[in-house]
Amino acid sequence: MNKVQNYEFIEVVVPQSSTGTRFYFPDQPQLRFVSLLNLVCYTTDTITNSVLSGNALLSTANLKQSYLVLYYNDKESVNRIPVLELNRVVSNAATAAFSFDITPFAGQQIIWAKSYIQTPVAYSSISGSNFSVCFGVYYA
Repeated sequence: MNKVQNYEFIEVVVPQSSTGTRFYFPDQPQLRFVSLLNLVCYTTDTITNSVLSGNALLSTANLKQSYLVLYYNDKESVNRIPVLELNRVVSNAATAAFSFDITPFAGQQIIWAKSYIQTPVAYSSISGSNFSVCFGVYYA
């Protein structure tokens, strides 16, 4: 059983009508020099809007083409892990079942301002407002 020590909710904002394919995390001063234990990604099956910005979450269809790059040890060490691999909710049309089997990290000290979400092509259907990709960071 995993025990929660410390937790922080963070997000990456995808600007409206963006044609970019790389979206960086804002600096996370509260997460400097901490050891990453677990990281989860939230979809619209778990929350609808970011508590930080109020933005709607990026659609699951767009998250399916999203990859996470985490920067530590002076390089992009976690390179293009599928974002949805970090999602712990198994969903179908009728139900959403929560799973707390969180894949642990090894205590890496992430430099968030150099970490980002990447997509091979610009997201579709991103117009009208900003969207967010939200994460939960478990750390020591």
